[in-house]
Amino acid sequence: MTSHHADHMATGSCLRLTPGIVVGLDGSASSKAALRWAATQSRMTGLPLRVVHAWQVTPLAAAVAHPNAGEYFEAEAADARARATHWVLETLGDAAKELHWTLDIAEGSAGPVLVALSQDAPLLVLGSKVHTGIRRAVQGSVSHYCLSHAAGPVVAVPGPPAEPVHTPGAGELTTVGPLF
Repeated sequence: MTSHHADHMATGSCLRLTPGIVVGLDGSASSKAALRWAATQSRMTGLPLRVVHAWQVTPLAAAVAHPNAGEYFEAEAADARARATHWVLETLGDAAKELHWTLDIAEGSAGPVLVALSQDAPLLVLGSKVHTGIRRAVQGSVSHYCLSHAAGPVVAVPGPPAEPVHTPGAGELTTVGPLF
């Protein structure tokens, strides 16, 4: 397959491209696992891969927006595109050259952005993180939102298991570091 890579900026309305497998990417371990899974599906089916990275303006930045706000938002979007491109290339490695993929950068909340951009897609793939208690109540869950609102099938790919934290047991020596 020939290498294809294009960046798209979605602002206001959603872009309509050839339907392909849509995958959300936020740089987390679970989203990178989702990207690898979606890339495998893309190779197996021949469908293009549409990587979507949603970003949001922080409330503080929105509150202090001034006449040069347009330049700020353009810089933020360019930074989001650079980060997402790095994540794709880092995650897929040489496979990125063999896949037909596009990268969409969209300003907005990840759940609604992914649902909108996957409306005509045969599949939406995203990483699934374990959010419980107050964290889920405050941040919400992108995977829960997408599973509840997407028009088509959704695959939630878990991230790698967390490394166990070793706590010294009885009789084990620990080092504290310099005291002075």
